[in-house]
Amino acid sequence: MAASVAVEQHQETTGWRLCYATPRSKPSKEQAAGLLAEFLDLDAREDALSIRRGQPFLLGPGGSPDVDVLEFFRSRSFRVLATDSQDSYALDLRLFLSFLSGQGVDWRTATESDLEDFEHWRRRDGGNPRRVSVSKFSRELAAIGKFYGWQQRRGTVGTSPVAMLERDDAAGEITSTPALRPKAVRSIRLKWLTPKAYRRWRDVGLAGYLADGTRDAKWRGRTDGRNLAMSETLWSSGLRLREGGTLLLGELPEFEVENRYARGRVGKAVAKGRGRDYWIHGRALKLIDNYVISERDAAVRRARREGRYDALPDLKIVQKIDRSRRVHYLSRNGERLVTPLDELTWKDRMTFFVKGEDGLEPWMVWLTDGGMPLPYRTWEAVFSDASDRCEAMDVDIHCHPHMLRHSFALRMLMTLIYAHDRRMGITEAERREFRLIFGDPWVLVQTLLGHANLETTRQWYLEPVSGLQVELFLNDDDLEESSVEDLITRVAHASSKSIDAEEV
Repeated sequence: MAASVAVEQHQETTGWRLCYATPRSKPSKEQAAGLLAEFLDLDAREDALSIRRGQPFLLGPGGSPDVDVLEFFRSRSFRVLATDSQDSYALDLRLFLSFLSGQGVDWRTATESDLEDFEHWRRRDGGNPRRVSVSKFSRELAAIGKFYGWQQRRGTVGTSPVAMLERDDAAGEITSTPALRPKAVRSIRLKWLTPKAYRRWRDVGLAGYLADGTRDAKWRGRTDGRNLAMSETLWSSGLRLREGGTLLLGELPEFEVENRYARGRVGKAVAKGRGRDYWIHGRALKLIDNYVISERDAAVRRARREGRYDALPDLKIVQKIDRSRRVHYLSRNGERLVTPLDELTWKDRMTFFVKGEDGLEPWMVWLTDGGMPLPYRTWEAVFSDASDRCEAMDVDIHCHPHMLRHSFALRMLMTLIYAHDRRMGITEAERREFRLIFGDPWVLVQTLLGHANLETTRQWYLEPVSGLQVELFLNDDDLEESSVEDLITRVAHASSKSIDAEEV
């Protein structure tokens, strides 16, 4: 758009382009070659459209702005979405609008038939090597429906290509759903690992061990410390990937030897709009500390030598965090500013630095090998590579970051419900007193996970725990002598949603 726009091109020049607004900076004529040079005089238009720093938006084929599309990205309907949802919606809309452009169809005249063609291409066309699942298409359909619904309300289009079906729900209310919404969409896709399976995946996939448990002499992992520390962080805390992957040095809790878990806090901008406490095992904190003083320190020193921090245009130096959780910082030009810690998005966090004895370093915990803040979505690729290594070693275990959150939740539920009630040998009266003092185990797990609604916790985790209850009461005598880990393994064998490991 203007000189202030960083353009990420995800399609050929005939398609729509995903862009992000970045801080104002006037480049030289040489730097402003190509697309950006054409829009050097449009800063005022960008301001008028209220496109905020870091916000995604789309440019039409050839880089031309479409005011009606840009208006959607500045609308309240779009801006109230969570940061990640904004990114996802922008990507989904870019794909649909590019599809229409490729068919020679203006988005304002798109019909239900055009959307049906898109659905066929996305899900069933044999000529498309990247066909998507029903759940992914349903998310794309939600983005398209939101865009056209908003454009229809403001009178830009007469009809939406997203046809709606009305039906009566269980309460007798009339609800509407997109006619093209796949019928086989599952609202819950719970997968979890037993402790034994997790350790095996971690050791082979991330730590460079062979399937027989011995060290791989060919392993050359330069980021082992970082990857193992992050894995243990998610496994022992139940943090979401965005929460754990954007932790700041100042958000790490102090570990006290007398406690197994330490309490920290994540900001609301990275925690689905709800700042919350979290608990993390001391073992994970020790791994993080080892990473910070070794691998991370080496990466920071490397970045300083190469001048990487000096070249950053949007760098903020933290001065202090006050009692109101406000960050006092210096901008690149020396201006003193203040911003609430809870309002820092994952993109904001990547721009904050702290000053130590030897110079600047990123405020974010996790860094690339080159010393730069690591975008949290990169962890998906790290976990995928680890699972690929397991597969290559004939270790049939796969894992993605959110599986560690599910696994944490189920371990906590089993421990809270059964370890105290059975293994501690307490009476029914004592059990009632325990729950009166400490609360229902479901409420405790809801707190640990940061769910806004208790029903969400039950909806996700009731099925495997229900199976555990049956197992408990049918085999009570055996379970009296079992550990919680043994109990998890036994339940895992009866669940298609769990992954366990064979004995080495």
